[in-house]
Order: sequence, then structure tokens, then C-alpha cells
Amino acid sequence: MTEHVQSLDARDRTLAGLLEYPHGRVVALAPDARRVPVPAALGLGDDRLVPVPEGGANMLELLHPDDVVPALTTWERVARTGVASLDARLHDEPDRHYKVTAIDMRHRYGVFVCVLVPLDDDGSVSGTSIEQSLASLRPRSGRMLKKFDGVITEIDDRVTRMLGWTRQQMIGSRSTHFFHEEDVHRSIAGWLDMLGTRQGSRSRVRHRCADGGWLWIEIENIYPQAAELADAVIVSHISDISEEMAAYEALGQREHLFRRLADSLPIGLLQLGQDGSVVYANSLLAAMLGTGAARTAQEQLASVADRDRMMLDTALEHVLRGGPDRELEVAVEPVAARGEPRRCTMTLIGLSDEEGAPGALICVRDITESVRSREELRIRATFDHLTGCHNRASSLAILDRELSVQDHRRTGVIFIDLNEFKSVNDSLGHAAGDELLVQAANRIRGVLRGDDVVGRIGGDEFLLICPRLDLPAEVTAIAERVAEALEGEVVLPGGTARLSAAIGVTCSMPGSTGDALIAQADTAMYASKRRRSRRPVPFDEAFTGAETEAGAGAGAGMGMGAGTPSPPPPGAVRT
Repeated sequence: MTEHVQSLDARDRTLAGLLEYPHGRVVALAPDARRVPVPAALGLGDDRLVPVPEGGANMLELLHPDDVVPALTTWERVARTGVASLDARLHDEPDRHYKVTAIDMRHRYGVFVCVLVPLDDDGSVSGTSIEQSLASLRPRSGRMLKKFDGVITEIDDRVTRMLGWTRQQMIGSRSTHFFHEEDVHRSIAGWLDMLGTRQGSRSRVRHRCADGGWLWIEIENIYPQAAELADAVIVSHISDISEEMAAYEALGQREHLFRRLADSLPIGLLQLGQDGSVVYANSLLAAMLGTGAARTAQEQLASVADRDRMMLDTALEHVLRGGPDRELEVAVEPVAARGEPRRCTMTLIGLSDEEGAPGALICVRDITESVRSREELRIRATFDHLTGCHNRASSLAILDRELSVQDHRRTGVIFIDLNEFKSVNDSLGHAAGDELLVQAANRIRGVLRGDDVVGRIGGDEFLLICPRLDLPAEVTAIAERVAEALEGEVVLPGGTARLSAAIGVTCSMPGSTGDALIAQADTAMYASKRRRSRRPVPFDEAFTGAETEAGAGAGAGMGMGAGTPSPPPPGAVRT
């Protein structure tokens, strides 16, 4: 931030002016703000001095607690500029306001001098505000005369007091001699334009002061009516705009800080105007979306996949019109030819006049890896890792979901148990047994309809769910195809085995439950195994007691309901 650094002479004048107030009280401070004795060289009576407690004290202890933080900021400014002030109350006088002005007087007295001047209710002393008094010590405006070539011919006393230069030092010099080198070209261009149009001009420059500092000033050049250019006397009014420019620079610093912070964030940021124009986009956004520099939201978001684009455009339009904030998950097409699609969440936040300008802020997060992890977890929770079939839990959930559909169509259930699976494991090894299960699953999938579901619910047991059947006979036909597919020899690691299966079939009726259908299919499968027919057996209520008991026992082992015999003991294997 550019601040005017008070010259040593200016500090002397400021202190002298403040000491003229008869009720002003004086404190001397060390560089760390400790209160120290006031130098005798100031020539002040004891009635003007604030006593220093034994053992010393800090200046902040004099002030009301609510004014301590502003006082710290003021003290930092004193260290930078030499003079600063604030309106504050004392700890012992909370109802009285003082203008507290601190001046770096180490060049003359070796201490900082702090003057406390009491204020009236209107902020003034004897009809004159302290700000007016301090401002009068360093004028905020002045006047100088120049020739057409910019050479200074006259300055008034206010210019001398504002800039610190004497008349002899400025008169006869070209005004650009005192300008900051970065401002010279711009000021010359404005000056030449004034001469060409013979109309006044304005410019803002940093003007060198006699103490080596720089002061932002605004110059208003008034072109006079003159017959010859050489006879023209240009009147230049100069005004101190250091506080205004300091505010601009502070704003610029905050904007620069914002951009640094925005670029360091692990998310893409996009600020849009109310018309959808791009106000700001951080560097990460370009890398994430691959659209580079863009002027509109449509261009910036062009890499969003078509299937998600309409949803995003609709949500963004609502937010720009003042609707609620939204969060969407979208697919982003690959940036490079060899890239892969990415998944991103986009948080759409509406901006109003309270944030500076209406529009929207879009925060983009790349969640590709988390989506991939989420999908892997879903697959693990849904499918059997060996065969790729649905696992037990997901199979039962699918069956319950299909039975809940009220469309007057039926759901078929087929229970499959591979024959002689244990003997394959025992004779050829577990690798051969695993391969047998994989080939069996593949053969089953090869003869099913597109919406049929294959589930592996036990070691060598499979459950088929066949939804949306018009007739019960349809599930029997599917089971026949499965039986044929599972009949024959298979080549396995370590040898060859003959594949066959016992298959039970049932079909839903109004009011059927998943547990009941699985129990029926399991009972029918036992009937097939006992008959050794190697053909599917539909469930029949007229099954023999032995078959019904076997099926019920198996159903209980799968958790098919209460009132059925207990499951076989651990280690029991069906054959």
C-alpha cells in the first residue's frame, strides 16, 4: 500500500501544532510502545504530562479495551509513515473521546511522542476539528504555473509545504523531472493531447517529495487562451490523492491475494456474471475442463458430457435467476485423445449485490478416483468375485424388488446345484473346482434372456431370477435350456470332469414372497437330485414328505423362515 511518509520537518511542525492545544496531554513512548518519561527538551509542565507508573507501563493500558485493536493498527502505521492518529477513549474516562496522535520524534528527542487532545461532542476543539488542524500542517492541494514545454515557472506556498521542495528547487525544472519513471510516458501523452486540442487535461502521477518519498497527486491542467503557444501559461492544480490511491492499492493487493489463494486451492473456480460471461477462472479449472480461456459459461463448460449438459445448463440458469444453490455430478470428456473421462461435482452458488456483482460461482471438484473407489465397493458388495454373478445379498434384494412390482406379471425362480462338485475339488484340486464354477456360470448366462439375473448363493449353488413372465411355463423352458447347457464334459486344470446339475423351478403367484419362492425352488431341486433325472423339476405341492422335508431343511439353512428344520451342521456338503 502506498502511504505518504512524513518528512522530519513535517513531523516537527505536526508536533508543534498539536502542542498548541492547551488541554492536550503528552505521553512519550519507546519503540515497543512502553511509556517512558517525557524529554525535558519539550519544555512542558507537569500538568501536560501523563504520569508514568513505577515499573513502567504500556500505552495500550491507558486506552479503553474496545480501542486497543485500532490502536495497534495505528501504531503500525506510525512505524511506516512517522505520523498517525485515531479517535479513542481512555480506560479511566470511557465517556470522553480523545484524538490520539503519535509522532516518531526519535530524530529530535529519541522517543515517540503521543499527544492526546480532548474532543467535543462534534469532534472538534474550540470549533476546529483535529483533522482540519492536522491537514493544515500539510496542504492537500496547491497550484503551479508551467510553460508549454512543461517547465515550471511558479509554485505557491502550499506546493512547497505539500512536497517539501523550495521554490528555487522546482522553478526552472521540467515537471516530469519529479514524476515516477513509470508515470512519465502517460503524463507526457496527456500533456501533448492537451496542447493539440487546446483543452484541459487530468493525470495522476507519483510525485517525488523532498524527503525522498512519493506522493500520489492528481494534476488538472488548464489551458489558457493564447495567440502563440510559446506565450501560453498553463495553470496546474495539484491535489493529494494518496489516501484514495492507497485504498485502490489495498484493493488490488486483496484481489492479488484472492487470485493467489484461488490458484492454490485443489478445486476449479469459475465466477460468472449475471449474463453468463466469465469474470474469473483459476488456473486449475482450465486443466480440469481443458477448455482454456473462454468468454462465456457455454464455452468454459463445453467439455461436460452431452448427457449431463442439459441438466447443468438448467441448474445454472436457475441459480443465475436467484434460485437456490445446487450441486451436480457430471461427466467431463477427456482433454487429450488418450485421456479418460472424468467425474466432477459442480457446486453452483448464486452471487448477489452483497458480493459485489450478481452472478454465480461454480466450484468444480474432480471426484474420478472417489467414484472409481465407490464403484469398486459397489461391485464387491453386489457381485461374486469368482464367477461375476450377483452375490447372495444382491440376488435376494433383486427378487424382492421384482415381486414388489404391481404389473400382474410373474417372476420365475430357478435353483441350481451342481452334481459331484465335491468330488472335483477332492480329486482335481480347488483350482479345478473354481474353474468349474466359472464355466458353469458362463454357460448359464449364455442361455438366459437379457433381463434374467444369475446369482451365486452358495459354494456350488446358483439362483436364477426370471422377471416379467406371462406364463409359468416360460420359466420351465428357461430351466430346460440351462440344464442342456450344464450337461457335458468340461476341461479343467488337472483333468476333465463331467458337468451336470440338479435344478428346481417355481413361479410366483399373487402374494408370493422371496423366501417362499426360494424354499419351493430348493425343494424342487432336491426332488431333481433324488430322482437323478438331470432335468429341471417344477415345484409341486404333492411332493413326497421326504422331498418336502429335504427342501424345507435347505430353505431353513438359507434363512427361509421360521418353523423349518435346522440347517445341516458346519462342514456338511451337498452332493
